[in-house]
Amino acid sequence: MELSIYHTFWNNIKPLERTMNTIGKHLASYKHGIRGIGLAFHYETIMRFHLAATAGVILVNFLLQISRTEWLITLMLIGLVWMAEVFNTAIEKLADRVTQDQDLLIAHVKDMASGAVSILCLFAVLCALIIYLPYLF
Repeated sequence: MELSIYHTFWNNIKPLERTMNTIGKHLASYKHGIRGIGLAFHYETIMRFHLAATAGVILVNFLLQISRTEWLITLMLIGLVWMAEVFNTAIEKLADRVTQDQDLLIAHVKDMASGAVSILCLFAVLCALIIYLPYLF
């Protein structure tokens, strides 16, 4: 009888341990993510520009009292630009790790990653103009 109580107790504890282990891994991934953002700020001065642009967009959103949908669009674009810039930084650092020598393919990879950020920024500015211009005129 005691043995079955013991097994029941441990069988109920193991799923809890797995859950706690999963939560711990999940929280650790956020810690690594935050560290990655900090590293992007350390390596890329353009991140400070994106921070200032983010503050500017949020300020303009408040001043123009844009709609909830427009808020969501601008916030999603901000997130996408930040994400693209962090990916670009990661690609550049990985490419630098592959070789420090002048390599045409590595240069092309870096240029394409930077180009992806530029495309996104261009479309973010176009979306901002579409959103803001009706409020201004």
